[in-house]
Amino acid sequence: MLHVFACDGDRLRWAREAEGVSTPLPAEAVWLDLQNPTPEELARAEALMGIKLPTREQMAEIEESSRLRLTPGAVHMTALVLVWADTDQPRIVPVSFVLAGGRLATIHTVDPQPFLAFRRRVTRSGGAERTAEAVLAALLDGVVERTAAVLRRVGLELDTMGSRAFRGRALPVKGERRDDSRTLKRIGHTGHLIGKAHVSLSTLNRLLTFLARGEGWTPAKRTRRWARAALQDVTGLGEYAQFLSGKVSLLLDTTLGRINVEQNEIIKIVSILTVTLFPPTLVASIYGMNFATMPEKDWTFGYPLAVMLMILSAALPMIHFKRRRWL
Repeated sequence: MLHVFACDGDRLRWAREAEGVSTPLPAEAVWLDLQNPTPEELARAEALMGIKLPTREQMAEIEESSRLRLTPGAVHMTALVLVWADTDQPRIVPVSFVLAGGRLATIHTVDPQPFLAFRRRVTRSGGAERTAEAVLAALLDGVVERTAAVLRRVGLELDTMGSRAFRGRALPVKGERRDDSRTLKRIGHTGHLIGKAHVSLSTLNRLLTFLARGEGWTPAKRTRRWARAALQDVTGLGEYAQFLSGKVSLLLDTTLGRINVEQNEIIKIVSILTVTLFPPTLVASIYGMNFATMPEKDWTFGYPLAVMLMILSAALPMIHFKRRRWL
């Protein structure tokens, strides 16, 4: 899919394309957004930009020289952007930004939410971004803000889980339900999401450093000032993501420790009950034997004596356990 936005006076607006794949794109186009483009759409964009745009294979490369490079008349930048953060399967997808001839081309296979929101805003009411570098700044600002919102939500969720983990008794009280399996899954999903966000922030950090330095090309002063300010935000978010990773590790250790304590408490209770009931069982077993010669069978108080002996043999271990504070 190819979205074309052109400068109309003092506003950036969506440009209605002419029908047919052979029709050239409008010369006043400022931003070409290619989402999972077809070969025909890619060819039309390359004809207007006057350069070859990166392929999927080139976008997937992890070398720094492949993600941030200069070619004659063009600047190629690729970042990993967090998508599907509100689902159970968050991903990071490569998004390429190409500046050439006063135009910006963005290529991506999955539509990030900031791109969709920016396109909708410009389509409805137009945008104040009249240059390619201004559109680039707006898109990257949206990506950074979206990542910050995800980390903020994750931080609140970790605070909630942490307050539950550090509060209350080891064993659940009456009426309280605990699903440790679900809790571990939530912690694992949260850590997975933070890891994805941290990788995305690392690539954004390098991209913004590249823009702020402007080595080998001359971005506008406004762009370089914006890049330096955005770089500070990304650096802070990266540190916050590392802090959240530490909270995830602490919460995971705490949850596993609590589960271990609960299991130990259950085993202790079962062991004490076993030891407590063993003497009465022994007494009942002895007097349950059907031998012909058993003097106690002829006693008048034989049965009450056996019952009292079983009660006493159960009470003495319980008193001992209480004194040793094992209960």
